Amino acid sequence: MDRSRQRVLYGRGAPEPLAESTEEARYEAAWTAYCDVARERVAVPAEEMVRLVAVRLGLDPDDPGSGQLVEEVESDLIGDLAAPVTILVPDVVVHAPALTDGIVLTHRLSAAELADEHLDLDTDLAGFLRYPEPHVAAGTMHVDEADEDEPARWGGPQGWLAGLPAGALLAVRATQDGAVTMSVLETEPSAAPELVAALRAIYEAELDDHGLPVPAETLVLGLQHRDRTTFAEPRPPFTELAVAAGLLRRGDEFAHDELVWTRAEESDRAFRLVTRVGTVEQGEAALRAFALLADPRDPAALREALGLMEDPEVLASVVEELLREPDDDGERLAAALVLADRLIAAAGRSPREAVARWVAAAAAERAGRVLDAESHLRAAALAAEGWPLVEDRLAWYESDRGDAAAAVARWLAIELPDDDPDVAAARPHAGAGGPEPGRNEPCWCGSGRKYKQCHVGRPARAPLPDRAEWLYRKAVTYLERRGGAAATELVRWADALDAVEVDDPEAVDAALSEGGWFAMFLAERGPLLPVDEAELAASWSAVRRSVYEVEGIRFGEGATLRDLRSGDRVDVRLPAGERPGMGELVLARALPDGSGSTHLLVGAIVVPRGTERDLLEQLDAT
Repeated sequence: MDRSRQRVLYGRGAPEPLAESTEEARYEAAWTAYCDVARERVAVPAEEMVRLVAVRLGLDPDDPGSGQLVEEVESDLIGDLAAPVTILVPDVVVHAPALTDGIVLTHRLSAAELADEHLDLDTDLAGFLRYPEPHVAAGTMHVDEADEDEPARWGGPQGWLAGLPAGALLAVRATQDGAVTMSVLETEPSAAPELVAALRAIYEAELDDHGLPVPAETLVLGLQHRDRTTFAEPRPPFTELAVAAGLLRRGDEFAHDELVWTRAEESDRAFRLVTRVGTVEQGEAALRAFALLADPRDPAALREALGLMEDPEVLASVVEELLREPDDDGERLAAALVLADRLIAAAGRSPREAVARWVAAAAAERAGRVLDAESHLRAAALAAEGWPLVEDRLAWYESDRGDAAAAVARWLAIELPDDDPDVAAARPHAGAGGPEPGRNEPCWCGSGRKYKQCHVGRPARAPLPDRAEWLYRKAVTYLERRGGAAATELVRWADALDAVEVDDPEAVDAALSEGGWFAMFLAERGPLLPVDEAELAASWSAVRRSVYEVEGIRFGEGATLRDLRSGDRVDVRLPAGERPGMGELVLARALPDGSGSTHLLVGAIVVPRGTERDLLEQLDAT
């Protein structure tokens, strides 16, 4: 977390008078005041918090405008897992670090935690999830936020868990200023029946409120709120208390019955469906369409769903849910492929066939059957001539095939602007790349067949080095268009690199290279690429990001760079836009352009001197 933001989160800033503030400053001041009041009061009914914060800000608590500002801040805070406040049933705002100040939680140290020198925070230690700057006597710790693969966890200075045996029962105590101490318990604490009963009662109250699984943090904080002495002394690990209370665990959440998990899955699915579209009506249509698709044996229901999915946003939302990743066993994909065939049959020869074909194309793409997907898209174009959704997708296929003229024509027909990245990359190649061969001469594509039997009437392609930038753009386009896990990976890299935008060049190239999505591009889109481009792209797979020093700038777009990892020098074509100057360091990849002498610089960002060694170590570790 950004430290300046953290100071605001934890109430360590001084707000300026609201009357003299900008809208952003008013919001920040309200945020800070809210955290201050929550920390001082520890636990306050939400309705009272709104009044207290308004008074702290010098506002009229009865003024609807004041309440609206505070409620907006409250909503954002409660939804921020890094914020110090959360809410418990019945609508009580608690400041987590203040509520758990000085408590002791127990946890059995696993061999994996010991080997990797971390402590999982998702269950036993969930009461400490919101601590701002945890530290032990040996040094500063860091908090790794949860993701799809790993729970939230604490890391510490090297050797901070040394000497502790795997399986040891740790007593972990923390104070709200972040000081953490640990000791090994020699005797097992007992699970008092009244504590187990209290845990179950808190779970039942949360369940009655929303009907969904309850996070461990909520249950731990609920126990502490009920009785501030609950964790004054060691108790059994929370996961063991939960078992004693008849609760089942999945990740960091607990429930007593499979039906609760089912409701949670349905709720999550509904949330995803409606948040991918722009209006309430579209959200309702997406929910209805997905429900109709639940029984693929009912042609009437399928036709109704196809009608709802004629709205492109509804279609995109439903298809993304049908193909949602991760899908480790491929069950969702297999079901989507079967559903697509039934949708095509139900649509018949009607305009709705285009929608059915779109679903089939999307499923085929995810299955790695790109040629089948292309066939479905061409059938969709015949069923609904000029439908922008299909025309745009087909233009992508034309571009990957190297037919720039066809791609640009489709994109311009649906009024994509000239500065669209895909249009801009393909447009220079939409004209002839060389003289047209005679009808009986070898085709320009290198197939060995006569021109009249191969690409007659289609212009020759430009030399491969001239197409290198376009080829790289094809990989970027794949990452941006594929959806599913690719979109998640792009966001993950943008967050990891603190990119300003999710499509910043450094984030995109990191996702392609370190993230492994360039290999996926070749696997999934390779059958469409011209042979020479596929071979060049394959050579790029082994090229790693490195730090380069600019040693010379040539007239035009060229430069000579020295790879600080290997010492090798390469001549590159610099990217358009901002360009590094003499002596600057850039983090980038230098990809051969097929000429044998020059390279294409991609994902380039200027980095400060003094950081190069750390950057190279990080790159070597990935």
